[in-house]
Amino acid sequence: MPPAFVRSRIQGIELPPFDPLNTRAAELRAAGHPVISLGQAVPFFPPPAPALEAAREALTRPEVHRYATDPGLPGLRALLAERLASTIGTRVTRDDVVITAGGNHAFTLALTTLVDAGDEVILPAPYFTNHQMAVVAAGATAIEAPAADRATFAVRWTDIEPHVTSRTKAVVLCNPSNPTGAPVEPGDGARIAGELARRGVLVISDETYMQFVYDGAHWSAASVADWRQNVVVIGTFSKSFGMMGWRVGFLLADAAVCEQAVKVQDAMIICAPTISQMAAEAAVRDCWSYPLSFHDELRRRRAVLAEGLAAIPRMHWTPTRGGLFAFARVDGCADSAALSRDLLERAYVVTIPGASFGASGEGFLRLSYGYADAPELEDATGRLRRFFAGA
Repeated sequence: MPPAFVRSRIQGIELPPFDPLNTRAAELRAAGHPVISLGQAVPFFPPPAPALEAAREALTRPEVHRYATDPGLPGLRALLAERLASTIGTRVTRDDVVITAGGNHAFTLALTTLVDAGDEVILPAPYFTNHQMAVVAAGATAIEAPAADRATFAVRWTDIEPHVTSRTKAVVLCNPSNPTGAPVEPGDGARIAGELARRGVLVISDETYMQFVYDGAHWSAASVADWRQNVVVIGTFSKSFGMMGWRVGFLLADAAVCEQAVKVQDAMIICAPTISQMAAEAAVRDCWSYPLSFHDELRRRRAVLAEGLAAIPRMHWTPTRGGLFAFARVDGCADSAALSRDLLERAYVVTIPGASFGASGEGFLRLSYGYADAPELEDATGRLRRFFAGA
């Protein structure tokens, strides 16, 4: 039992099963079992060469061992503002950007700056589990808004509207979605942003996978007119540049919001790791389109996974246009956590239970094609087919 002085809302937060599953997978591998992980929400590629070279060179510079300015290195912020302005098609300045210690930190920074205890925050679902955890940790109330479209999980205003009340402070978009890979379609996104702006409700748009939209263009919440009125965009270099362990991301918002967020940033961490910012600056400057060079391979992996799942009568997946994920329905599954554990123990395949992403995710499994290569995906889906045939 935790000590009595630990806040009850924190005690009520449930950690996702990612670490226990990965720990058990490591134990099984150590025992000689051929475990394949479809649980990794990460790309297969390493950081681009200019980022690695910038980090090596930075080690020779005294400033790498010191704090950066609270909102981040001015050069990185200016470069990122230019890239985002060009990509999104809107005006962005250096003062609209705060460099953070990854996307999760950017999200928590936004919540701490903009959301009060007791406010309601709507999470279109299935949602990214860390979003729900952060909302609860902030003392706000997380409201699950299940997507009516249970095939592609496209988020629409009609999913959100019934949950908007006088206590609603923000709606969180995960675009493209983790866990479903579904991008927000431009017409739907514009309507959602417009309806919320008229009601004085914030849009916090987590666009971690903005450079992983394979068919068609990415729509950003910051592309709408007057986006500064109620839009905050969260991003990270973890996925785009394969820099998961470097812990560097960003918050994009109106300069007046960023000015307030920097107060929280200073209290939390002072600044993102300096060496990581230096590496990210090189990547943003020289390799902005780096992840696009891997799209063909990721499409191939998506197709291999789709073909393998289609051969399993109990599993159903409509491939989506973005992210690194399949969110597959399993006929007859009422306990996805138990199923995920069983698949690991008996088929040696790591999957993530759909219930980790909200109540509306129960009966589904998340499988990632970002890390496992095509032969591993074929092997894994073959194991799943045999598992369900014998279940």
